[in-house]
Amino acid sequence: MHLKKLSFLAILLLSLGLTGCGSDNLDTVSSDNSDSTGDTSDNTSDSSGDNSDDSSGDSSGDTTYTASGDFTPKIIQRGQTFTFNYYLDKTADADVIYDIDIVGTATSEDYTISNASTLTFAKGSTTTSLTITTYQKDDVYDARTLSLTFTGNTGEPATINLLISGNVYLNDTGITNYSDGSSFDIQTQTNDQYKQQDAAYGLDIIINSAATEPDTGDSKDDTKQLYKNAFDVNPSDSEYKGKAGFRFVKMHDNGMALSASSTNHSCVKDEVTGLTWQVKSTYNTLTNVESDPTLPANYQMADARRYQASNFSYPWKASALSGVGPGWQNGIVNNGAFIPEDNLLANRNCGYNSGFTGRDFDLYCSSGSYANETNFLKICGQSNWVVPTVEQLRSIINYEKVTDYADLVANKHGLDETFFDCPAGDCVIANNSLQDPLYWTSSSVKGAEGLAWCINLENGAVQTCNKREHHKVLVVSSNVPAEFFNPNSDNSTVTD
Repeated sequence: MHLKKLSFLAILLLSLGLTGCGSDNLDTVSSDNSDSTGDTSDNTSDSSGDNSDDSSGDSSGDTTYTASGDFTPKIIQRGQTFTFNYYLDKTADADVIYDIDIVGTATSEDYTISNASTLTFAKGSTTTSLTITTYQKDDVYDARTLSLTFTGNTGEPATINLLISGNVYLNDTGITNYSDGSSFDIQTQTNDQYKQQDAAYGLDIIINSAATEPDTGDSKDDTKQLYKNAFDVNPSDSEYKGKAGFRFVKMHDNGMALSASSTNHSCVKDEVTGLTWQVKSTYNTLTNVESDPTLPANYQMADARRYQASNFSYPWKASALSGVGPGWQNGIVNNGAFIPEDNLLANRNCGYNSGFTGRDFDLYCSSGSYANETNFLKICGQSNWVVPTVEQLRSIINYEKVTDYADLVANKHGLDETFFDCPAGDCVIANNSLQDPLYWTSSSVKGAEGLAWCINLENGAVQTCNKREHHKVLVVSSNVPAEFFNPNSDNSTVTD
């Protein structure tokens, strides 16, 4: 795989599935301003609250203008100029001024703005604009947020949310060995025999100092931003970050980074893609403690806190932030539903922590409800957890682990066990008679609303699953604000 440095926009489109694994209707900003036609009937439905009196002190004292613009969230790529146009419903008799309030994580190192305090419609005009210019940066950085709020003399303020792209990469496959068609563990090539194979290119070679230098292909370069030294690639070292080109860091539930040797982590940060993953916990027994057969079953967890147990399974259902489609239909107790008021927070398939109250949503044994619960608990300080798209989940699979199927007897899955598994090895695929390697994605199948894409972590295969089937869930968080998610439509397809 050739190393390709991608903009945050490209990563976002992949992770949200716009390249064939999901769907979103984010309005991507192009170099040409999409508002330049002045057509206020297109994408300006959220102009309510953008009313302003003539601030110049119009002689009649009763002139009111209505301003409109395209306020859908925008992504601005680095090195790009974005122009925001604002329109009045009638010609201004005098200057009409809107105040601008700017907040977000972006700084002066990320952008400049043509007018940062006010936006003025000049007398005799119906159009005004401001321009934002973003800058390229050489270091590794996340995306930056920028929100502009326009306030006039009357009406409610109107806000446009912007995301300035980061500098992130796609993970490589993890494959560092060559193959002649029968063997998959050839360490070196002779006379460029395997020069076009994955092992000769990408993060595996350029970044990983332990990888085999190819005769033809990328060369190791310790000046690269994500270069890994001998400590990073040694599983027994506390600074270990993963095999091949992967760069993982363990995180405590308080959001602080931990060493690779720590066993007290709740999440794993992927430094290559910028995504954060919640890890599963050990097997948790579910027991019906109701002895009276005439009464409804009353399931309880052996450990009342570990709702993220690896053996718990869920049918598919959309969450508040991602996934669309009908999903699994809400049932009754003993058929997958949870009723917090009655403290029945477990059934035969999964359970939730009964030590927390104050939820403003219903709990169900479903993938979307699990994601909503992690947001409610603010796991690792994050509140934008979602069920991953196909490409997000596939990005953490080390395909070198799944090429040798005999090795799966011991490892059982394609994730790095140092970060995603437990010492007992049952935090990804539980050690029990009902082992299930299938994990849900949020991506529905186009043209089949009862199906969603799922991934087999034993072999990395992407397949379709009926939304009523019970499978596992591994949720993911990114620094993309919630307003950039759109769970209202889906045209998902998958290509391998």
